[in-house]
Amino acid sequence: MTGADEGASTHRGVAAAAQRGIAGFETPTWFRTLGVGAWLTLGIAGVLALVLFLIALVAEVAIPLAISAVLAAILVPLADRLERWRVPRWLGATLVLIIGIWLVVATVAVVVSAITSQSDEIWARIQGSIQRVDNDSAPLDVTSDELIGAAHEVVRLLTSGVLGSLFSSASGFVVGTVLGIFMLLFLLKDWAQITGWTSAHLGLPPEVGQNILDGTVSAFRGYAAGLSLIGAANAVVVAIGAVVLGVPLVGTIALVSFITSYVPYLGAFVAGAFAVLIAFGAGGLGVAIAMLAIVLLANNTIQNLVEPFAFGTRLRLHPLVVLLTVTTGTMLFGVMGAILAAPLTSAGVNAYHQLRGVNGYV
Repeated sequence: MTGADEGASTHRGVAAAAQRGIAGFETPTWFRTLGVGAWLTLGIAGVLALVLFLIALVAEVAIPLAISAVLAAILVPLADRLERWRVPRWLGATLVLIIGIWLVVATVAVVVSAITSQSDEIWARIQGSIQRVDNDSAPLDVTSDELIGAAHEVVRLLTSGVLGSLFSSASGFVVGTVLGIFMLLFLLKDWAQITGWTSAHLGLPPEVGQNILDGTVSAFRGYAAGLSLIGAANAVVVAIGAVVLGVPLVGTIALVSFITSYVPYLGAFVAGAFAVLIAFGAGGLGVAIAMLAIVLLANNTIQNLVEPFAFGTRLRLHPLVVLLTVTTGTMLFGVMGAILAAPLTSAGVNAYHQLRGVNGYV
């Protein structure tokens, strides 16, 4: 045997030994599970990213559809009640839609009227707050006029940012509103058919799909009712505190506290900042600190006491979970994310519990 043949034989022997070693090597079970889970996680994340990208491309349709679906979930029981009273479904849906539009317009009108009717006094209080800062901090190189101008700019940027997160232009707002109204009408009219078709095409047993869909609808209904109750409680506490402290614009402060309560955490921050600023302009630093304490009391202690009764067992999420989901939703999707994050999380938890009882799913 030549040297070349001996070298080739040696290489073949080494290769065979390596193959036998690889074949005999067994990875730990936990390691294989972790690897499969990692690839599945990457695949799910990729699918979600693609879905979110496609939704962003049709945001002018997706946003009105999301708002209409949430409103339909809340208003459908009223349409069902009218149908039980032998009112034709199309007529009942139309009546509910008209009532809903009237309530929205009336609420917006009340808020705008309450603020604009006292806009001079509100701005005078804000100017008083800025003037106090200017007088108490003489070494600063800015004047009260510059601070007021900066406040105008901040308000303008905040307003444009909030509206811009929903619609890119005024025409988009009008088109989205009209489209949303028609979507809501069809959802109210054909709710049973739409939800039945959806539950049957979730890739799950029909009864499981229907239970998941019912749980999602219940989450949104319970969330809306809970936010209304919590907002009313916060508004009452803040209003009583404003009356005791002698802070003006009590009605406006209470109304802003109630309306902004529908945006978790962020709404409380905006309403609290508004109340504290008015209190500072009216009575100085001591009154502002007292008002801040009342706002914190309303949005923490009182809210924690009311929350279990407001949300019940269907939407019981840990406050940290709500905070994280709302913050993440706000960062990704703006105001819509802040509003929908918590109920969607609750709906996801309900869906998980439903799937745990189905063999082969969880």
